[in-house]
Amino acid sequence: MIDTHSHILPELDDGSENIEQSMDFIVQAMKQGVKVMFATPHCCDGVYDCTKKEILTAWQFLCEAVDREGLDIQILPGAEIRVNHDLVTRYDAGDLLTLGETSRFLLLELPPMFIMNAFLRMVRQLTERGITPIIAHAERNPMIIARPELAADLISTGAELQITAGSLKGDFGRAPRKTAKTLVQNNQVFCLGSDIHPGRKYRMKAARKFLNKAGSRVQTEKIVRENPEKILKECVDQFILDDQVFMIG
Repeated sequence: MIDTHSHILPELDDGSENIEQSMDFIVQAMKQGVKVMFATPHCCDGVYDCTKKEILTAWQFLCEAVDREGLDIQILPGAEIRVNHDLVTRYDAGDLLTLGETSRFLLLELPPMFIMNAFLRMVRQLTERGITPIIAHAERNPMIIARPELAADLISTGAELQITAGSLKGDFGRAPRKTAKTLVQNNQVFCLGSDIHPGRKYRMKAARKFLNKAGSRVQTEKIVRENPEKILKECVDQFILDDQVFMIG
């Protein structure tokens, strides 16, 4: 499995508080069958605005710790970027970190309330630049909860949707769980993320079981592995996944 959303970089945001906690999260992920984790601290959300340099420095530090422990997992950098009016301008200026640093995928967090037409225009501007926006924890956004049909407009305009593993187990309440199920049933989910923070349970294995029961194994594999591989193939030269070696380029 590939975890496309986690807060495991130490001392950057409201995620991991220290390197020990980071390593604990990673070990939990490995035990649940995760081979790759994207480390995605908050950016541009009014509280945390981690810069590319800060993220990449913390990522390198964490990767060195993983290597020292001999852990069989790959950690890749990224960011959870809050949608603001200047998002496209900041992307053009080179301020925003895509998933894996060199991929075309940008993980975005919608505010609780947003103007749909304005955001769709932003999505079109990003896609014109070759970028695919991925909406983080789409099932937890109040507007999408109230109007799940918004998902179709987001996808048709060029965005993809991510859901949180814990939502499928009800960790964030009934409404996000119901919305997550609806998105899964409508085949509108691109990928899955743990969104792991202190105080939350790591739910990737449980979410995979739920997906298998709710739909088909083919759909599950697309969500937990095949679609995220599209990101990986753009940001690494070689990686090992499920005992296969993929050579890029």
